[in-house]
Amino acid sequence: MLTRRDLAIGFLITAVAAMAFVAGMGLIVSRGFDSSGRVRFDAETPAGVLADQRSAGGPVLCYHYLRDKSDPLRLLRVFGYVVLSLPLLNDTELWTTSVTEFERQMEYLKAHGYHSVTLDELYEWQLGQRELPSKPIVITFDDGEESAYDLALPILSRMGFRASLFVVTSKVGTHWDDVRCLDWDQLRELDESGVFRIESHSHDMHYKVDADGVSRPVFVAASAHGFKFGGYADWEQPVRNDLERSRSEIEHYIGRAPAFLAWPYGASTPELDRIAQEAGFSSTCTLRARPNARTTMAAGSSTVPLEISRYTITARTSLRVFRAMLEGTYRPNV
Repeated sequence: MLTRRDLAIGFLITAVAAMAFVAGMGLIVSRGFDSSGRVRFDAETPAGVLADQRSAGGPVLCYHYLRDKSDPLRLLRVFGYVVLSLPLLNDTELWTTSVTEFERQMEYLKAHGYHSVTLDELYEWQLGQRELPSKPIVITFDDGEESAYDLALPILSRMGFRASLFVVTSKVGTHWDDVRCLDWDQLRELDESGVFRIESHSHDMHYKVDADGVSRPVFVAASAHGFKFGGYADWEQPVRNDLERSRSEIEHYIGRAPAFLAWPYGASTPELDRIAQEAGFSSTCTLRARPNARTTMAAGSSTVPLEISRYTITARTSLRVFRAMLEGTYRPNV
């Protein structure tokens, strides 16, 4: 049941939205929206985009949570957050995409000739060991929330797409804040489906601590800002222990060790990536919004300092922004 506060928020957003709609209709139409208010997908691709995409490894998309219920009040809160910059969404809501929007994005990829490739295939392309099909796309999910199983799997399967799911192994099968995490049986079923591949999101480093007066991911705070793990003289060993335990648990329950690590919060440094490689990971994934390039590894080098950059899909991601991510023209906060 809606509370008075909910009704007040809804009324306020509706009133301001109505004024914004009237004032901005000409601008909206001029920027390519169709008569239903959705961004129009043009058949043409801007000049130069295809050449840029051929020289890059294709975009990597990062989703978190999907929701299938159409909640009018939530839609109003999203509008207020995105358009009016009102603080109406919590972290989980911000990282949530409606299943309708997710399905439409996947349908767009299918209709416009994108080919789903895996992280392994992208990594091999980065090393110069293989070529990718035209218009490659990599799909990933972070955290291991139940909507990957309930909602994403059927859509991806129907489209013939594949994806990677990064799980925090200490949270598997738990209710973690607002996130209901899949259990090992469900994760194993996903991995065996041929649609999802289970990878690591650390064992238990998905939290922040205060360092230099700023809230930072614990592994970043420890490696670069002087935060001390209890009982350890340096930061490297506890980070290495965490990553090795995550790999060990996935290997035990899924039947193979993960090849990729998605750093929580998408943050990393060269020193952290070195520890990840020493722990057995082939490469790491961040949330840096940019295309991926091939490596320029020095001759005779025994290590490959690679990372895989990803575009984050959130409640703020309009269809126009989604297309810009695919074209490699998206620049955050611009």
